[in-house]
Amino acid sequence: MNIPKYKKIYDRITKLILTNEWPVGSKMKSENELINFFGVSRITIRNVLNILENEGRIFRSRGKATLILDKLLKNTVNSEIKDFSITLNADYKLLNVKLVKNNFKKKFKNSSTLYYIKRLRRLKNNEVYLISRAYIPIEIIGKNTPKNIFKDKNLLDVLINKFGIRIIKSEQEVSAITLDKNDSILFKTQKGYPAISNTWFMYDNANNLVLIDQEYTIRPIKVENNYQ
Repeated sequence: MNIPKYKKIYDRITKLILTNEWPVGSKMKSENELINFFGVSRITIRNVLNILENEGRIFRSRGKATLILDKLLKNTVNSEIKDFSITLNADYKLLNVKLVKNNFKKKFKNSSTLYYIKRLRRLKNNEVYLISRAYIPIEIIGKNTPKNIFKDKNLLDVLINKFGIRIIKSEQEVSAITLDKNDSILFKTQKGYPAISNTWFMYDNANNLVLIDQEYTIRPIKVENNYQ
């Protein structure tokens, strides 16, 4: 079976991160450097970077270096997350922004109030792929932040470019859940349908937690948690 070129490059980058040759928190090579390093086209490199970004493994910002956020989970050859990553719509649909009580006292230790941001991510055919519920301490971005700042934007981009937050570390928790009534309606399925919960915890350079992002999807994700 012919393995696509982008898949080979994706796997090689995964190994470089897993083996700490490209450490978490470091800057990834530029597009031109990656093209020369792997000897492939710009289109191939951009496809791989899009997949890594859509999986939340790297952070890209125009005019700045790409940041490696975390060690990658080693995906199986037929992992559907990679297949769907290249068809994701780049836009988010903003459903709700409000101030809520801090119910993550063990995580956000120095805040009483959080921004709650609920959004949808869609496939290019408009099918809902992911529901995101994110929490940011009010002290990070202020009480009177306009809601539309979260529209069609990656939340890391908002924190880094709008508020000057430097993200240096992330943690990830993956678990199986069943959908409640409201989420099942958004996914157009029945209550209790099995889903994947993928929660990201982002920390700044003072090791303070600045973002919790709970992502729910019903797409199958096949992963092996084998860190090398």
